[in-house]
Amino acid sequence: MNYWYVALKNNWVDEAEKMKSEVKQEIAIMEENQDVLIYFSLLEFRHKLMLDYLCPDAARDIEVHYEELREKTKGGKNLNGMLEYYYYFFTGMYHFRQKELLHALGYYQNAENQLNSFESDEVEKAEFYFKLSEIYYYMKQTYFSMYYANHAYKLYLKQPTYGQRRVQCQFLMTGNWLDKMNPEKALNHTNKALTDAEELKVDYLIGSSHLNIGICYNQLEELYKAENHFQKAAELYKNEKHSFLPKALFNISHVKAKQEKWIEAEDQYFKGKEWAQKFGDQEFLAKLKMIYGMYLSFDLDAVRESFEFFNKKGMFADIEEYGVIVAEFLQGKDMLHDSLEFYRRVVEARRQIQRSGIVHES
Repeated sequence: MNYWYVALKNNWVDEAEKMKSEVKQEIAIMEENQDVLIYFSLLEFRHKLMLDYLCPDAARDIEVHYEELREKTKGGKNLNGMLEYYYYFFTGMYHFRQKELLHALGYYQNAENQLNSFESDEVEKAEFYFKLSEIYYYMKQTYFSMYYANHAYKLYLKQPTYGQRRVQCQFLMTGNWLDKMNPEKALNHTNKALTDAEELKVDYLIGSSHLNIGICYNQLEELYKAENHFQKAAELYKNEKHSFLPKALFNISHVKAKQEKWIEAEDQYFKGKEWAQKFGDQEFLAKLKMIYGMYLSFDLDAVRESFEFFNKKGMFADIEEYGVIVAEFLQGKDMLHDSLEFYRRVVEARRQIQRSGIVHES
């Protein structure tokens, strides 16, 4: 089972499938052991999370598997040590994938309480720190995200087989430098990520490197360069039907709208919407609706619906980022009352971000 988990952490799909099959055969002939069966159920759920990330067409029933896991483990009750840690950790990962950020953080914090209750190796600690960095990045807790990303990266450097995770740590550092409005430093990290991803020959990581480079150039307002990298990312994601394809198409649509290429922006919007619906990606359906409402149909109610979704999911960093964009756009059209509404949303989102930082420190 431990080899199966190694394959899952490295996103080795074929190896993970092979290991899962071998474990099932071993369980079928061994004497029944409840701890082993629960460990199998936990790893099977982690397997589904991997597929949901890499091959969303193959794991559309992830919610069903989550409910099955809760039933089998009785919501984590009566588990202890390693099994309790994995239950909280994997459940946190599930809620993160659903973009239920505050819920996910609560499970991660419970997992952290269990991490030192059993003998865990450096790789497991690196994996946990990586996931913490990821959620803190999405919550715009930049200091915590950068701290855990660096900590995880240093641990992964000692592990030759964890090249993919090292690249993903570089992505987190890129995002945090962008949040600090330093796209030049962000580009250093994402260019290193691209070099490493090309050496690994992993297409979706090469695509994500181009996506991040595009986001850096977008912040620098070098829109032609941004669009070029977004297109490269979309092509690579489309070849693999990767879950990040709607994100790439959203960014292409946004950049084209900023360039006032309305027909092309609308074309990318519809492509993005089609793939987001196919993958069940509620986050990018909401973000694409925002683009359509702001630039293409000028329907402010559609934009407000997107922001209500962000608020419901605790996506305060997105409210802050896109609230400024919408407010400035409306201000440019002399719609000052509506512009002020979105500036107020930004102020409230910043309060929520500050509160979540205070809660963590306490």
